Amino acid sequence: MTPEDVKQITSDNKIVIFAKGTKDQPMCGFSHRAIQIMQMVGKPFEVVNIFDDETIRPALVEATGWPTTPQVFVGGEMIGGSDIVMEMYENGELTKKVDAAFAG
Repeated sequence: MTPEDVKQITSDNKIVIFAKGTKDQPMCGFSHRAIQIMQMVGKPFEVVNIFDDETIRPALVEATGWPTTPQVFVGGEMIGGSDIVMEMYENGELTKKVDAAFAG
């Protein structure tokens, strides 16, 4: 995978989480929390398991400059990891951003 592939995936999907594990089997607590939050938002989303291919994580880090996972993208924009997504969910910003991504 390349940074261009990361950009393509994030532009092809309104919500994407690059996570450790899958939607059904997250492999770390932070990835699990990010997936749970997006499930509560109630819109369709994709999860890319960074363990599926050893080139995913370096491409992701190069594309975003963010060294940790999960990385949550809404409307093609990387909004952060599980802590930021949780804070945005609690203050209503996440729902607004997701609604805007699905409206456009």
